[in-house]
Amino acid sequence: MEILRLLQNAEDFEIFSAGQTIFLRGEPGTVMYIIKQGEVELYFRKIRFATLGPEGIFGEMALLDNELRSLTAIAKTECQLVPIDQARFSFFVQQKPLFALQIMQVMADRLRSMNEVVGDSQNLT
Repeated sequence: MEILRLLQNAEDFEIFSAGQTIFLRGEPGTVMYIIKQGEVELYFRKIRFATLGPEGIFGEMALLDNELRSLTAIAKTECQLVPIDQARFSFFVQQKPLFALQIMQVMADRLRSMNEVVGDSQNLT
């Protein structure tokens, strides 16, 4: 992903140990994250929704709608995560339009996956 190449040398990453909660569903969110190193699991209620690795993006909805977190994020392995706050997010959207398209693609993929999870949990076809 283009944006990760820009952030490969970022020194403002946060470190999370394996099993550590990054954020909980229902919490306010002020940053999204890009995984520089490691793996993160996303949960919807108690259902593991996705496992993301390097270059994965999560927490982006909080920067778009200012609503509470819709998923829980837990470090599967030790992780280095680059936080993207609202100012940085706006800068990337304005200066790197491909970034906005990448975020939309991630959100579309997650919405499709969530539809499958909800459908499977209710035995809908």
